[in-house]
Amino acid sequence: MRELVGQVLDTGRLSYGPLSQKFETYFARLHQCNYAVLSNSGTSSLQVALQALKEMRGWADGDEVLVPAVTFVATVNIILHNNMVPVLVDVDPVYYGMDPALIEDAITDKTRAIIPVHLFGQPCDLPNITRLAGIHGLKVIEDSCECMFSHIEDRSVGAWGDIGCFSTYVAHLITSGVGGLGTTRDPDIEMKMRSLVNHGRHFSYMSIDDDDNLDEFDLGQMLVNRFNFVSVGHSFRVTEFESAIALAQLETWKENIGARVVNGHYLTVNLEKLSQIQTPTIRPNGFHSFMMYPVLVRDNRDKWPLCFFLESRGIETREMMRIVDQPAYAKFDLWDPADFPVAQMIDRSGFYVGCHDGLTSEDMDYILQSFYDYFSKGQRE
Repeated sequence: MRELVGQVLDTGRLSYGPLSQKFETYFARLHQCNYAVLSNSGTSSLQVALQALKEMRGWADGDEVLVPAVTFVATVNIILHNNMVPVLVDVDPVYYGMDPALIEDAITDKTRAIIPVHLFGQPCDLPNITRLAGIHGLKVIEDSCECMFSHIEDRSVGAWGDIGCFSTYVAHLITSGVGGLGTTRDPDIEMKMRSLVNHGRHFSYMSIDDDDNLDEFDLGQMLVNRFNFVSVGHSFRVTEFESAIALAQLETWKENIGARVVNGHYLTVNLEKLSQIQTPTIRPNGFHSFMMYPVLVRDNRDKWPLCFFLESRGIETREMMRIVDQPAYAKFDLWDPADFPVAQMIDRSGFYVGCHDGLTSEDMDYILQSFYDYFSKGQRE
């Protein structure tokens, strides 16, 4: 990593350049896609993914996008920012992904796309979700921000839908501090997303290298279009520094993910002995990269006593992506929380702890012992 960051300093090239291009190419290939477009966050990648499809397909304001009832707020926010309507679909109680059995009931004549979300490092039911999308002519944007390097039925996340969106934020599987990527196999979508990341600039000029080594005719065309803007875009660009930091981590991604998987399995083997909690179940024919470790207190019991206990031991806990009762959405009157019983159960009883590759075996044993202490005989039912 220091070598690549030093390379940026030595060359003085800070804007999008060769390291960014190398990172995009390598990342796309790892996720079985032809293209990857860098942006400054996973949220930005989602924003331009939906905006790209909306503009290219001629969707109208007020058209609808299906999204799971358990996800991070960014998934819903970008739909609202694109002047579209988020329609929630409840999740299944075992894997926590969008329940395909409920999708068709949520589709209306205004439905244009589905955004399945891969939570905690586990792919959702992409074979069935994409099958239903195909039947109903819907586009698919995979929110893969928590799920790099995972697959189901030998196809990578990000390669099932029209676009896959990933995050390299500081807490994610590959981190550049800030950053995101949108992956696709479609060259037209790639160029549209790249334009939107760069203020909506004309496709012929996306970086300072694009006017190099052109013949007289092409240079003339370039000069005419260089400051033409074909969409109302965004300044979602990153620098070579972020790309250098992330690119270095691709050299050891297998080891890092492997350590997370070992930690996740170690927690499961030992925590499944506690009948009071539900541990993660790995989807058949899938691979779980364990970005984090979700836990559900059984029988719809309140999670907070256990969370407070773990926090008192220095073990950080976080909610499992609560959406249905977020105060930010109350004014929109988009849904009734009571219509999503599984999401409500997860909101009441679900949380997650860390299982990242930086945790030692002593750390893992400390986490386990804290769970055992909480549920020790005679202490708490």
